[in-house]
Amino acid sequence: MKTALLAFILLLITTAATAAQDGNLTAGCITDFDAAVDYFPHKAEVVDATNLTVSYHGHYKIVRVGNAFAGAPPFEYVLVQCGAPAPPVENFAENAQFLEVPAGKLIVLSTTQLPALSLLGLVDQLVAVDGGYYISSPAVLEGIESGAIAEIGFGAEVNIELALELTPDLVLSYSYNPDADAHPVLLEAGIFTALDASWRENSPLGRAEWLKLPALFYNQEARANELYADIRDQYESMRELAADIPDEGQPRVLLNSYLSYADAWYSPGTDTYVGQLIRGAGADLMLSSADPTASQPYSFEAAYEQGLDADIWLLETFGVDTADDLLALDSRFADFAAFQSGAIWNNNRDENPNGGNNYYEWGIINPHLVLADLLAIFHPQLLPDHEFTFYRRLSEA
Repeated sequence: MKTALLAFILLLITTAATAAQDGNLTAGCITDFDAAVDYFPHKAEVVDATNLTVSYHGHYKIVRVGNAFAGAPPFEYVLVQCGAPAPPVENFAENAQFLEVPAGKLIVLSTTQLPALSLLGLVDQLVAVDGGYYISSPAVLEGIESGAIAEIGFGAEVNIELALELTPDLVLSYSYNPDADAHPVLLEAGIFTALDASWRENSPLGRAEWLKLPALFYNQEARANELYADIRDQYESMRELAADIPDEGQPRVLLNSYLSYADAWYSPGTDTYVGQLIRGAGADLMLSSADPTASQPYSFEAAYEQGLDADIWLLETFGVDTADDLLALDSRFADFAAFQSGAIWNNNRDENPNGGNNYYEWGIINPHLVLADLLAIFHPQLLPDHEFTFYRRLSEA
C-alpha cells in the first residue's frame, strides 16, 4: 500500500513538473521554483542572423549581441525567469546585464523595432519612443497622440529625467557611434539597455530575424519562431520564382542618384542588404561596389558613363514623386535610358508627410514584401496581379 501511495505521489510531482514545461511564462512569475524544471521549453532558433545568439540554462537564458557597431565588444544579457534565483554574477562577462523576464515597460529608440512589437502583441508594453516624426506604425502613432507613449529624444541628448520617470524595465537601442548615441547615457543612469544590431546584417532574412530580440525579453519565443518561419518561407518562395531566369533575361538596374550635398552617387555592393534583394529578384546591379559588402561613392561622371543604359532605375529619394521632381535635382538625368522609357521607381509609396518611409520600418521585418515588389518591377509576367507595397513608378504620381 505504501509503495502504491509513493508511486502516486511521484506521479503527481512528475505531472506538475511536466505541466510547468508546457510553455514559456509570458506573464507572472514562478511561485515555486524547481531547479530541475526547464522554464523555457519554447526556445528561439536563430537561423539567419549572424550577430544574435541565445543559449538556455533551465531558468535563465543568455542573449549575446555581436558587432553592434564598428569595433564593438560582444554584449551579454542574462535573462532570468521571474521568481527564479539569478545565477552568480562572476560566471558572466564584465559588461553583462541581468533582467527578470518576462519584462514589463519598454522604450524603443528605432522605428525598425516597432513592427516586431506589433506582430508579437507587445505594443501595450511600450511607454516611449525617441520621436514620433518618422513613425508609420498606426498603433504607436495612436499611443503618442493619446499621451500613452512618450517621446524622449535622440542620441546622447535623450531626456534621461523623463526616461527615469517612466521606470522602464528595458530600453531597446542601437549604436552607430557610441560617443553620440543614447545607450551609454542610459546605462550610466542605471537603465537596462540592450543593443539591436540588426542594421549590421547584410542578409535581408538575417535583418528580419531580429524580431526575435524583443521576443526573448518577453518569453515570446514560440510566437517569434512562428512569425519568422512564415516570413522566411514567403521570401524563399519569391526568390525561387526568379531563380531560373537566365543572365540574358535579367534587367540592368541602377540604384540611387547623385547627392549634391555629398558630391557623390552611392551604390551598394552585390552582397549588401539592397544588393541581395536586387539579385534575389533576378536583376543585375550596375555600379556595384568593389567591396561586395559595402557601398561605394561614384562621381556623377562615372555614374553617368556606367549607368546611362540601365534598363530600370530604382530611387530611394525623399520628395521625388514625378519625373519633373527628378529633373529638378539635375537636368542631366533626362539622358538616362530608364528616364526616357519611364522605368524609374521610387520606394516611397508608403511615406508620411514628414518623410517617414515605411520601407525602412515595415519593410525591414518583411523582406518578402520588398522582394515581391522588386520581382514585379523586374519580371512583371511572374506576378501579373501584384499590388505594390513600397515602390511606385514615377509616372504614377
